Amino acid sequence: MDKKKILAIFLAILAIVVILISTFTNNSKKNEQSKIYIVTNYSNFYTVSSCINRFVDYISNKESDNVFLILSDNYKKENKISKESVLNIFDGYLDNSYFEADKMYYQNINSNITKFYVYGKVSASNAFELSDNIDAYFIVYLDSSNKTFSVEPYNADSFKEVLKNGK
Repeated sequence: MDKKKILAIFLAILAIVVILISTFTNNSKKNEQSKIYIVTNYSNFYTVSSCINRFVDYISNKESDNVFLILSDNYKKENKISKESVLNIFDGYLDNSYFEADKMYYQNINSNITKFYVYGKVSASNAFELSDNIDAYFIVYLDSSNKTFSVEPYNADSFKEVLKNGK
């Protein structure tokens, strides 16, 4: 065999190896990003809980502009929510409501954005009594590069489905 044929075969094999390595690396990154993990970092847990508490506080104080601002754009678009109608979807929340997270999971969307799936209870208190707890499910998107967040509510069935398929 002459040198040109050997070089051509070598380059073809090298190209195939590079393509296979690239494909394997991309697939493993996609699999890693689609996995859902339980939150074990207390700082993250309380940061996300605080984001939801701010959201619930705005709702209980009937601050529709702030609720609308924090609500995720995707949720507003899918549900055709305006500033005027945003409080209507949170009818069960009373004055002085607060959120207490019970379970929290996260998924890395990309290097800057983390998606948190949160289950907890919304309660209200006044000087004399504590109201019934309302089960509440939220998704919180934290953008570490911009130091911003957005929140969207979702239902229990979606929460269970995400956990079943994401692990």
